[in-house]
Amino acid sequence: MAINYPTKKQTNEEIKKTHYFKSQGMTLENELNVSNEYYIKHNKANIHKKPTPVQVVRVDYPARNKAKIVEAYYKLPSTTDYNGIYRMKYIDYEAKETQNSAFYFKFIYEHQIDHLLKIDELGGIAFIIIYFKKYNEIYIIDIKDFYRYYNSPEYKCITIEMVRLIGKKCDLGYTPPIDYLKAVDDLYFK
Repeated sequence: MAINYPTKKQTNEEIKKTHYFKSQGMTLENELNVSNEYYIKHNKANIHKKPTPVQVVRVDYPARNKAKIVEAYYKLPSTTDYNGIYRMKYIDYEAKETQNSAFYFKFIYEHQIDHLLKIDELGGIAFIIIYFKKYNEIYIIDIKDFYRYYNSPEYKCITIEMVRLIGKKCDLGYTPPIDYLKAVDDLYFK
């Protein structure tokens, strides 16, 4: 595995542009999991990936220690990807990635939007986090702001230009890889 250490000649902006998970092919979800472990370890927040409930139907046992699930079904539609507690508030969000300059609404389900709107209505923090791979930029968008575009018949997507106006950009680094709680502070606690 190649490790790229920053050199004295690199600026902070250059280091961010060569952010390691972009070059290592890591997914947004993996990096959020690492970030959440960092937040838990440093007592900043307690946020976890929600497991998707699965009903196992058939398992093959070619050997005693090699059981393999052959057939399974989702029990229920999943709600969102992550939830937990931050600054004494319930937090819930859905994580998405796109290779394009826009995030198309067909890649998020209506029941996920409804779930996040309900969290917001009940006083929790609810947002969508989107990684625009093409730009190596990650933003959080409050669910109410996202919903304005999602619910409008004139939009089929939300462009990075729109997101840059309504969302908060997340800092990228090493510890944590995605400091999205700083963006949450800017959006919800200022």
